[in-house]
Amino acid sequence: MNENEKLAQEVKAWRGKEGLTAEAAAKVLGIPKRTFEGMEQGRGFPYPVLLRVAMESKAVSHDPIHEKVHGGRQLQQKPRKSV
Repeated sequence: MNENEKLAQEVKAWRGKEGLTAEAAAKVLGIPKRTFEGMEQGRGFPYPVLLRVAMESKAVSHDPIHEKVHGGRQLQQKPRKSV
């Protein structure tokens, strides 16, 4: 297995784990959708180490304090009451 194929598998696994569409994954990483799709198809990426770091740091937050995205619409947490 060459480096491009390994990267493609990692990208597919990351997207699946996060439950993202290709478009959403590209947006999270800050790259064009076509570039993301090319990586998934094994065409490679000029900076694979940076991509791996970005995928690790751009994990979708499941923390209830952060804004959540559900069904394409953003849901915001209600403000907490002060005591």
